[in-house]
Amino acid sequence: GVTVYFHAILSKDFRLNPETHKVFIRAEGISPYANWKDHICELNCSKRLGEHGYLIEGTANLPKENIDRCIPYKYWVTCGEGQYEFIYKRPVVGGHVNRCLLIRHCLLNNREWHQYDDIVCAKPSTMKNFWHKIAGNENKDIVRGKIIAANIMLENIFSILGTWSPDNLRNFFAQLRQFYVVTIDPLVHDGTAMLWTELNFGKQQVNDLLLKYMRKIALPFLAPEGGGASQEDVVIKSKLALGLTVLTVVELLGLPALKSDLADLCSLLCLDKVSQQASLDELHRIKKAFAAVTSLNVHLTNLCQRCIDDQVDQWVWILPLLHFFAAPSQHDHLPIEEDAWAGLEGLPFAETRKRHDTGTLLQLMKEKIYLMEFDTTLVKSWMCVLPLESLAEFIKNFPSGLLTTLEGVSYRLENVDLSWKNSKVVESLLKTLLCTLDEKQARALEAHSWRSCLMCCFKLYKKLCKCLKYGWWFMIPATTAMMISKVAKLQPTADPRDAVQEVPGVEVFNEALRDTRTWFRNALHLKLLKEYPENAMFSFAWELEAWNKFVKISFPDEQFTERWKKTLLADLEKRIQEEPPVNQILVYCAQHHRLTEFDSSIDSCFSNCATEAVAVACQTQSNLLEQVSSYDMGQLSQLVSTIIVKSWPVKSGQSADDFDKILHHVLTWPGIKHVFSFNGKNTRLLEKLTDEAKNIMAMADSVFMSVTDDIQEGCILVKHLEEILQHEKQFISIWEISKELLQRELKELLQRRQEEVTLVRKEKKAIGTFLSMCRKAQASVKVNVGEVEFQHLEDLCMKRLNTVVNVGKRPLQTYYSLSPKLKESAQKMHSFKDSLVFQQFWEEAAQKVGEECESSEEEDEEEEEKVVLALDLDNVFSSLISPCFESYERLYDDLRSGNLTLSAVDTIFQEFTDHPEDLKTELNAICKLRPGEGRDWVDQRFQQIQQYHEMHLTFDAAKIIANVKEILSLSGDFSILENLLDITEKLESYKTQKLDSISPELMHAKRLLQGITVNRRGCLKALAQQKEFVCWVREALKDINELKVFVDLASISAGENDMDVDRVACFHDTVHGYSSLLYELRQDSGFEDFMHCLNKLWRALDSDENLPKKLVS
Repeated sequence: GVTVYFHAILSKDFRLNPETHKVFIRAEGISPYANWKDHICELNCSKRLGEHGYLIEGTANLPKENIDRCIPYKYWVTCGEGQYEFIYKRPVVGGHVNRCLLIRHCLLNNREWHQYDDIVCAKPSTMKNFWHKIAGNENKDIVRGKIIAANIMLENIFSILGTWSPDNLRNFFAQLRQFYVVTIDPLVHDGTAMLWTELNFGKQQVNDLLLKYMRKIALPFLAPEGGGASQEDVVIKSKLALGLTVLTVVELLGLPALKSDLADLCSLLCLDKVSQQASLDELHRIKKAFAAVTSLNVHLTNLCQRCIDDQVDQWVWILPLLHFFAAPSQHDHLPIEEDAWAGLEGLPFAETRKRHDTGTLLQLMKEKIYLMEFDTTLVKSWMCVLPLESLAEFIKNFPSGLLTTLEGVSYRLENVDLSWKNSKVVESLLKTLLCTLDEKQARALEAHSWRSCLMCCFKLYKKLCKCLKYGWWFMIPATTAMMISKVAKLQPTADPRDAVQEVPGVEVFNEALRDTRTWFRNALHLKLLKEYPENAMFSFAWELEAWNKFVKISFPDEQFTERWKKTLLADLEKRIQEEPPVNQILVYCAQHHRLTEFDSSIDSCFSNCATEAVAVACQTQSNLLEQVSSYDMGQLSQLVSTIIVKSWPVKSGQSADDFDKILHHVLTWPGIKHVFSFNGKNTRLLEKLTDEAKNIMAMADSVFMSVTDDIQEGCILVKHLEEILQHEKQFISIWEISKELLQRELKELLQRRQEEVTLVRKEKKAIGTFLSMCRKAQASVKVNVGEVEFQHLEDLCMKRLNTVVNVGKRPLQTYYSLSPKLKESAQKMHSFKDSLVFQQFWEEAAQKVGEECESSEEEDEEEEEKVVLALDLDNVFSSLISPCFESYERLYDDLRSGNLTLSAVDTIFQEFTDHPEDLKTELNAICKLRPGEGRDWVDQRFQQIQQYHEMHLTFDAAKIIANVKEILSLSGDFSILENLLDITEKLESYKTQKLDSISPELMHAKRLLQGITVNRRGCLKALAQQKEFVCWVREALKDINELKVFVDLASISAGENDMDVDRVACFHDTVHGYSSLLYELRQDSGFEDFMHCLNKLWRALDSDENLPKKLVS
């Protein structure tokens, strides 16, 4: 059977006397009891409740057949004649409303069932019943009674835990669940079991009652001292036991909870600051009690989940409890996942990291920092729960082992999403971690711990190098690399008895070096410098600092430290050398002040690259020293020395007396003025230069002083003077630095020397032309040039100025042995040395002299060889020069006036027939005879001569056009064509005409006809030869529109005869092609109209090149 315990509140309205009156339960359908007659159970008053009446309780043993059955029952009170309790629910089917007993098999505890009823009410008086009907508050009173009864029942149930034992804990939960099930679904029996729904009292109300009661009994542990909660009212003496009980109730019954309830529950479950042994003893006692009831691990995990969801941060206080009740973790494989490492398996703890309120969680941890002494896993949990921004402060203020800290940071940075804000947080975190390595505790590492720490740092470094995409975060990998270095230095002294295998530290370092180089390659994806190297700006402003941070890292292995540094510097050097040589130099100069702030090896790297680049840069940049001068050259003495040496044209080992090369370098090298300034204004830098550079400077000064003295004396070599004049500006700028002579006086001196050397050069060129013309006349007459030719052959460059001109005197005279008149004539001849016409007149003059000489002498028949006349220099002018220029000037006059005959054109300009550009040059050259006169006639004469040369080419076309004109009977104006025909037909007799007779209109006509090519002339010629056909077509077809009708009729007539069909097609194409001439010209059309129609004929010919053949076929 089953034992049923009835619990109810008997209303004081029964006026029960516990000594004399009895309370029973009568029921229906319980065998072997008679329905509503036998007493099923007698109840006793167990507690006086004052105004609420009595707590009555009784027990009945019922057969098991009554389990899971709805049994109607009521309380029978023997007061007076005896009466049943009154149930305020109105009947539905007209009978009596009874209570309903439903013993649920699934909730039995040791075959016991506790039926928790509410207040047992007496039948109301007539007045009270009337009042209820008027007020309409009958249900409210019933609900109020249920609440009173429920609170009393809860107090009764929780009192079971006053004595803590596993049995009491089991009975408590069993009775509480039975109470909960009975209360949330108030059943009545009205012919059948049904819910009393009119009361609106159910699960929500019971949950509120239960939560409110648990808040009440928890208050003594939550309220501050003196907060009004009495410790005498405490039901469960242990705060932790109460907390776990409340947690289990909430979990088992699925109770809702406010955020404040969750926070209070976490406070109950937080271990107190007592000795570790006391906490363990209590936990073991509680664990034993709960072992047979429920799984606290699951409930604690669910509580954490609810707190995380509702953002209740106090859940971090209950983690020691969770770790204690959790099953021991088995980690057979590595690496361990973060949740398993931190003891947070099954929890979405990462959600708390996203919180913006970063200080709250850390403050809660500080309040309960003592918990870390009890739970060694707690530090791992808290590290994984905190927002990243709080982790650095946590590491500073919370004690933890170095390995744990390193592992925790490694987990946190596993997949960190780096942004600008996050990068600063990560950098600060790593710097904090780096500081912990300097603390005293970090130096006491065992071999195994040291190996783990080293590998942890290395793995963290590898991960960060891989995920960091941007170089401006360089402090993150740099700090991590420094952590590897510091951990490496914490290696414990080797113990000979320690058989533990050593970690291959060098291998770790080598791999870290490879990762570092890879990171630099990925981060430095642009060239060293920006595209505008004149500013020498780095593409990445952070680059120098990054190299400096990594290069300065040292390791316990000195050999590896050296290799680390050399390898990174080699990569930096390679990056520098990828820039053009000039950029390598400029970036060193521009960044020198910054480079001195970094490790000296970085400055040396840039310095070496710049120095090595000088040799190549000097080959492409002559102004290298000029570019460097804008920087502090006092700090760049070694580089300046190298530039001076590498720019110097005379290398060591060669002749130091190569005066010409040195002078040229002094005059052309932009940096030379800075070299001379070192001797003057910048003597501080001079002292820092190398000896080789100083020697070069002395050599340059010596050469410059030598030529300046020679200039003043007038004995300078001509080649040196000419080079100085070519680079006068630089010469003057050097003079201003090193000499005291005023610039105005120097310029006047150079101007005099320039006049002198210019005259010599001018006369040498003119005499050269004169001698060349004399040699061209040798076939007719020989000129005895004497000493002049030898003087001309001398190398003027190697002569000193005072030996070829009267230096310092006026008028200037050269040493060439020619009279002033011949020198003037030679200059004039030099102006026309390229004129073919002038040379032609020169040769004619020479021939004339030769012919006159032959006619004046008797011819010696016996003499076999012809004797050529010889002229002295005194006779050259009258015999050759003067006649030549007379002919040349006469030609100029005829050309300018337009009186030059066409026969003269044939004679003089025959060579220019196929070279129109040379003709234009010749006409411009002859204008030099009288430079003061205008040249507006040149273009017209050029066109006239050119048109005259080309006139015969258009003769055929003109004749053909004339024939076509006659065939078509055109009577318009063809005067231009007639004039052209007249000129060409009477060409021989026309030679006496002047150039001006070739009018612009004639030239225009010729230009029009010039476009008539061979094919086009053939096309016109074919038409001219078909006079009869033309006349017939124009007679038969009055209009081009009649062509289609005619062709259609002809095609019908031809039938299928291929030959006839082809002839019709040819006829159509021919007439259509020549239609512009056949039908578009009127009888009075002139030359212009005719030429316009020809353009259409040419287009037809371009479309059908066989048009002439079709006409004649």
